[in-house]
Amino acid sequence: MVKKKKVSKKKSSSKSTKGLNNQKKLEMVFRRLVFFLIFFILFLVLGFVTSNELWSNFFGIAKLIFGFISVALLIVLLILWFLKIMKK
Repeated sequence: MVKKKKVSKKKSSSKSTKGLNNQKKLEMVFRRLVFFLIFFILFLVLGFVTSNELWSNFFGIAKLIFGFISVALLIVLLILWFLKIMKK
């Protein structure tokens, strides 16, 4: 049998990016908020335009889902913004 050599891995001296900094978090939440707001507005308009009952119900449910997600992201954005202000 062949003996395996022990290899030790060297740790890099650069910092590992486990977490995101506050500015990147704000940008990420803001982009997602804009994305979900666009879809909320789209489904809102489509819900008013459509005359079919099935599509009207579908767009109504989609409005609720995207609206709740948008409100949640808005709350997260406000919390991150207040934390940024409190650090200064």
